[in-house]
Amino acid sequence: MASILTPQQKQALELISQTKLAKQFYFSGGTALSHYYLHHRLSEDLDFFNEGEFDPQAITVTLKSLQPKLGFNSFDFQNSFNRNLFFLRFNNEYVLKFEFTYYPFHQVESPTIKGGLLVDSVLDIATNKLFTISQKPRGRDYYDLFAIINKYSYTLEQLRMLAKQKFDWQVDPLQLASRFNEVDHHLDDPILTETINRNQLITFFQQEALNFTKQIVE
Repeated sequence: MASILTPQQKQALELISQTKLAKQFYFSGGTALSHYYLHHRLSEDLDFFNEGEFDPQAITVTLKSLQPKLGFNSFDFQNSFNRNLFFLRFNNEYVLKFEFTYYPFHQVESPTIKGGLLVDSVLDIATNKLFTISQKPRGRDYYDLFAIINKYSYTLEQLRMLAKQKFDWQVDPLQLASRFNEVDHHLDDPILTETINRNQLITFFQQEALNFTKQIVE
């Protein structure tokens, strides 16, 4: 099966696995989901989470030390609350994006080691995706969650309860139903590597919205 990673992403992950960052952070998000579990779409960001606080300067030093092997031309850093964004720019205008995030939420399952990296479980990624949809939905999250549900035996109600436990937040069924109903307004289609029927995806979430609404009424 062909890799969904770009050559730069692949080399960067291999190099990161040889640094202290591999023990301090776990790899999560859409790229981890697609690379290790689903192989369903391309993804730009390399997302790393840490349950504890950390010094972004230490990450800067580590990433800059990779320049001789990675061959990037310039380096930019942005901080947004608990998110630390690093942009490695190459001569061919390619930009390699890293995100190192303080994420103070205990994982549902322990991460596993893959290729020298701690990798978030698909159940945790699914739980995160559901929570994100309930708060600030993005098209890629609907696609990811739909692909997960199709491959694994999770239910959206199971994920809702796990999200409540993980984030210590009441994931309101009616709010979630509302987000599911507006799925067709958020589908900024990602670059898919396998066929996911857009109409089936919309129908699935709108039916789930109806199911959640019925639960409340009953």
